[in-house]
Amino acid sequence: MVIDSNQAEKRRTTLFKRISQETRFYHLFDCVPGLSFFAKDQDGVLLAANKHLVSLYGFESEKEFIGRTDFELLPRHLAEKYRRDDLAIMERREPATKIVELFLNRQGIPSWFRTSKYPIISDDDEVLGIMGIIQDYHHYREKFPDKQGINPALDYIHEQFREKISIADLAAMCQFSLRQFERKFKSTFNLSPQQYIIKMRIHEACELLCNGSKSIGDIAFTLGFYDQSSFTVQFKKTMNMTPLQYRKQLP
Repeated sequence: MVIDSNQAEKRRTTLFKRISQETRFYHLFDCVPGLSFFAKDQDGVLLAANKHLVSLYGFESEKEFIGRTDFELLPRHLAEKYRRDDLAIMERREPATKIVELFLNRQGIPSWFRTSKYPIISDDDEVLGIMGIIQDYHHYREKFPDKQGINPALDYIHEQFREKISIADLAAMCQFSLRQFERKFKSTFNLSPQQYIIKMRIHEACELLCNGSKSIGDIAFTLGFYDQSSFTVQFKKTMNMTPLQYRKQLP
């Protein structure tokens, strides 16, 4: 049987109108290892999540999970960043896809995730909220080929990001010239290798500022910055506030 596009659209509309609320298509994402799905309303309240995301945050069921916000589930600096991103997507009414970004896992260790977010639009063209998927980038790397050939450098950075790292040495690990390596790296992450390293250090700095009594100078030294002044400059570029301002605004 062949039907034209108008008939197909009518069938599609009928199907979606008749679907029970208990039929949650997004539960299919549980069949993809390491993949999380979420949906939020305009205020950032989580109203849907698949099993993987629910368990990631330590909840037993979706019913327990919904109604919460990122500010209840994540460190404040991350919650604020994700809220800014969500608001920008809803305002532009355009998706942001395949973003590779840093996230602190449940043990407080920096890890990279691939995120795609779409605005949720109603039949009458109103923005209702946002939905998205999140995939552990390391898991993604294990499943798909390293097309750019930079994984040896990434593994080294994740082990040694607190230390001084030579970008030329990273290029040599991957058997590329410095220019080739920097171009391939930026095409993957939309960041230079040095920016990537700095972002990892800043996000760990946030965790140290939240959960310890180390001085800002000691944190700068621990994370491989030349001095407290250079640390403060880089922190402010990433977080829009100084380390001291960040520490003071913590509850």
